[in-house]
Amino acid sequence: MSAIETLPSMREAGPMNEARFLKFLEARSEDERWELIDGEPVMMMHPPSLKHQIIGQNLEQLLNDALEAKSPDRFAIREVGLAVPAHPGFRPQADLAIIDTIEGNPYFAERFHLVAEVLSDSNTPEFISTKRLRYADHPDCLYVLIISQSDFAVEIWSRSKNWQGQVLRSPDDRIALPEFGFSCAVQDLYVRTDLMRRRSS
Repeated sequence: MSAIETLPSMREAGPMNEARFLKFLEARSEDERWELIDGEPVMMMHPPSLKHQIIGQNLEQLLNDALEAKSPDRFAIREVGLAVPAHPGFRPQADLAIIDTIEGNPYFAERFHLVAEVLSDSNTPEFISTKRLRYADHPDCLYVLIISQSDFAVEIWSRSKNWQGQVLRSPDDRIALPEFGFSCAVQDLYVRTDLMRRRSS
């Protein structure tokens, strides 16, 4: 997903919290997709590209296969709203997250263990960096993954490494998330995309 529109007029009323954001959404079209980023509503690109959806689906399936064996109480889900207790003005819609409950808040998962974002062409580094830093502030979050659409590239940011990032660029590099019993090659995230077709041709 990528940010394409903000509402400057909303800034005059001060930063939004979750309650104001939900009230704001009631007046918007259901076809619009909004996130709350540091108190400001941001409209997201809609719909995401087919490649974006394929990459997200590949990761969701691989994670859920691993979680079923290792941690059946957790599951990966796409297009999910998240809440970070330390940031009441941050209510993003992540491309994918691992959660373990749908109880409590009906709109935003209040506990999550991994977040993945698939980059779009119009994502700015600042926008993605802000989201990554806020995700890392959630006490239960162990990993943040940032996945390229344009090339084989996966950034892995992990709590166990004090949130120092690692970038995997080879299709054969391994993505290992031992807490979830998960391991796959970078190229496994790109199955059925043009990157894999070009590699095999």
